[in-house]
Amino acid sequence: MNTSHSAGSRRTFLKLSLAAGAAAIASPAIAQRARTLRFGNPQPTGSNYHQAMMIFADEVAKLSSGKLKIETFPNSQLGSIKEMLTSVQLGSLAFTNATPAWYSNFIRQMDVFTLPFLVSSPDKLRASLDTPFGGHINDLAEAAGFKILGTWLMGARHMVNNIRPIHTPADVAGLKIRVISSQVYLAAFRALGANPVALDSAEIYLAMQQKVVDGLEYPLRDLLDVKLYEVSKYVSLTAHVTDFFLVSMNKGLWDGLSKEQQEILNAAMKTSMDWEWKVQPEATIAALEKLKTLMAVNDITPEHRKLFVDATKPVYQQFEEPIGKDLLAQGIAALS
Repeated sequence: MNTSHSAGSRRTFLKLSLAAGAAAIASPAIAQRARTLRFGNPQPTGSNYHQAMMIFADEVAKLSSGKLKIETFPNSQLGSIKEMLTSVQLGSLAFTNATPAWYSNFIRQMDVFTLPFLVSSPDKLRASLDTPFGGHINDLAEAAGFKILGTWLMGARHMVNNIRPIHTPADVAGLKIRVISSQVYLAAFRALGANPVALDSAEIYLAMQQKVVDGLEYPLRDLLDVKLYEVSKYVSLTAHVTDFFLVSMNKGLWDGLSKEQQEILNAAMKTSMDWEWKVQPEATIAALEKLKTLMAVNDITPEHRKLFVDATKPVYQQFEEPIGKDLLAQGIAALS
């Protein structure tokens, strides 16, 4: 009898038995391990949008008893806005947030939200998202691979530059203005006589500092958050767009979640939204007062505002076809 072979067999059997036992013990732990989903946010950590993302992540952890974890990446750590949207569409990133103008590179109909001087108030904007118009937008997003989970308010966008205060469209003529990469923004600023330049938000500070552009258009609180007052002189309160973030998730990932997990994400997003839509208007008022101490701020009279409205009105007709005549009519009715 070969005792060495027999002993070797016993050792092998013992090793295999121990490994199988360990696997059996570990398998419930593996099953209970938290599922981690990544959230890429283009905004800095001092912004309300970052806070809203963290509220969402904390709520998801709490409601799922730690079984779902949102890993957060603020300040464009995972790439540009367009890159993160592409990653969500492809499923290599779970969540991101971007304005409708950025989504319009994937869903042309999103341009309806970017039409100049359309949205009459933040309240009107939020209410519109719960109408058939908002439902249509959600359906279009899902068809493009995005599940819209919720929204965060940015607020009115205003013109900012280093050359002169803007009171009328004539003051915009010839200025190189940074805009979001959106055909509507480009068309609207060309209609005002500007030379628009499409740049990612992460590139604005350097572009202003190096005088690649003369100005930009931005919400007031965001000007403070990214310290653009350091490289800008004039803020003109044009309020040409009332903007917001759409928070989206990859549609395939969403479909792969259990009903309970989907309900957790929806509930967490609602908590995040309710907080953000409440604090953002208050923060905007405070930001205006602060900016008045840092920059030259001027309002726009109703008469001059009408000049801006009239100058950009042809943009509506220009985008009627890509947006769709019916959706455009729905948007005008819901938002104005």
